[in-house]
Amino acid sequence: MNANVKLLLVKCITLLYRESQMTGSHENSSALVRSILGLIKDPQVQMGLDNERDIVTGLKKTALTMCEQALDHEYEPVELLQQLKVDCNTDEALFSSLADGIDKELSDNKIKRTAVNLRRSLHDVLKEEKIIEIVNNASTKLRFKRGEIVNMNQYVAELVGELEPYQMDNDKRDPAIVSSVNFAHIDEVVKVFKEVQRAEEGGSVLKTPWQGINRMLRGGYRRGQETVIGALQHNFKTGFSLGTFIGVALFNEPETAFPEIVPSRKPLLYRVSFEDDLELNLQYTYEVIMNYDGRADEIVVKTKEDFKAMTQEEKDEFVMIMSKFVAERLRVNGFEVIMERVNPSDWTYRHLCNRMLELEADGYEIYMCMADYLPMLPTTGCAQGPTGTDMQDMYRRVRNFMSAKKIAFVTPHQLSTDAKQMIRDGKADFVQELPGKGYYRGCKQIDQEVDLEIYIHIEKVNGESYLTCQRGKHRIIGQTNPKDLYTVLKFEKYGLPFDEGRKDLSRRTVGGGPVGSKDEKPFFDFSPV
Repeated sequence: MNANVKLLLVKCITLLYRESQMTGSHENSSALVRSILGLIKDPQVQMGLDNERDIVTGLKKTALTMCEQALDHEYEPVELLQQLKVDCNTDEALFSSLADGIDKELSDNKIKRTAVNLRRSLHDVLKEEKIIEIVNNASTKLRFKRGEIVNMNQYVAELVGELEPYQMDNDKRDPAIVSSVNFAHIDEVVKVFKEVQRAEEGGSVLKTPWQGINRMLRGGYRRGQETVIGALQHNFKTGFSLGTFIGVALFNEPETAFPEIVPSRKPLLYRVSFEDDLELNLQYTYEVIMNYDGRADEIVVKTKEDFKAMTQEEKDEFVMIMSKFVAERLRVNGFEVIMERVNPSDWTYRHLCNRMLELEADGYEIYMCMADYLPMLPTTGCAQGPTGTDMQDMYRRVRNFMSAKKIAFVTPHQLSTDAKQMIRDGKADFVQELPGKGYYRGCKQIDQEVDLEIYIHIEKVNGESYLTCQRGKHRIIGQTNPKDLYTVLKFEKYGLPFDEGRKDLSRRTVGGGPVGSKDEKPFFDFSPV
């Protein structure tokens, strides 16, 4: 190690002594000091004078003895200094440094500040050693085991992921602190309560295109919250999330969340697909909006054969008409909209977060980020452990990043085989049985990380299809009306018709009519008198 060994020993001993002076302490830094001592190798005879080896060995032994003391142990400064005098042998400067750290009288606040600074300094040493180890291992693999590196991009991503926890700049605010309020500064407290008021008034809420879902969410998605949409395979995860995205653009007006921080930024809705081509997403967007505008009879769906029969001029004209229509409608309220298709094999959660930073650098304020869907990304750089640990950690990292940026993050997630077994067993009210059971593919603890869960499932009655929707966990102030936690939406030719700002089309039961209609309850639910 490159650090000054004697200085490290001085810091270790001073830290343990000062911590023993802190009243009411329930822990100390003995584990940290042991880790530091483990890095310190005894000097070899040929590397210096014989007493140099004795000094280092003696001070290490004293520090280890201090690590083994009880938390309430009280040191006698005279006795400790005598032991250190013997350990230091003829090195007067070293003993003087130790005496300065131990013999001086300090106030309680000074003791705490000294302990914090010493801990931070020792942690930096461990961090530096770990960085050196990671880089050396990566270098060895690159230079001598090149054949083991199948994909260079993946190799670099893994290296970056390993180094990520150690990239904090000590001169800057700790990036792990998502938000902070000091109650001695009334302006900070006022800012938090203003955000509470904004949320309750709908200022940071993004309405969906369906009234039943908006009641379920007490208004809509919250900026800064992470939402997971759980469903079995082929149960409209992409359609539901894309419909939500379109609805946010159509039924919300942007406002700058923090004008004092991000003045005159362009409000942005961002959607990235790791599965479906943009062509499919845009075709669906076109059909849904045309249907909402009452122009369903004008929708023209072109097949490959149709395009082959068209001249190039006709193709260009058709594409231009669709493009202008979709672009104008999505931007009608002032949002900028970006949709992208990304190969998930070449991305990680870090790339997703970096994309947000790039967009901010381009002058955007991001209101919503929708990923279709997050679990398709490799969990490179995430914590490893028992099954699901890496997936849970990825959700946690993305949530923490988006929360700090006040970005509403939404992603679908496939449900597990345990949930599918419920369908095989003929379980009634399927989605209503899901909350709290952790039926997510690849990880049962995702619900511990996200702010909001929405479960969806397609059910068919009398040849008609319905989407059943159940809200699970939701981090929100107050209690949502229990009857609003479940709703049913009926499919039409072009998906789920939007009803925000119009007659409510949501239902209480599969097969029943809209809420408040005379046929709200289906005929087969009535029991004979």
